[in-house]
Amino acid sequence: MEPTDLTIRILQEIRDENRGMRADLPGLRADVSSRFDGIDQRSLAIESTLKELAEQMVMLARGVTTALEVRLGMDRRLEEREPH
Repeated sequence: MEPTDLTIRILQEIRDENRGMRADLPGLRADVSSRFDGIDQRSLAIESTLKELAEQMVMLARGVTTALEVRLGMDRRLEEREPH
């Protein structure tokens, strides 16, 4: 079975599309790479912010604990001074 003009034309179109896709690959790779770079930067910013918030929460918890301990001490001293 000999190839027809239509078959040859279809194969040439497939070849040309394949070449076009190969030509687009470097640009696509660069675009994907730059998007991943942006995602990495945002992830680092989020990580840094979460770490800072966690540190602030620890400090706040320590402050609350200290305040409660002081309050408990004051309550005990008041109870000791009050007549029963």
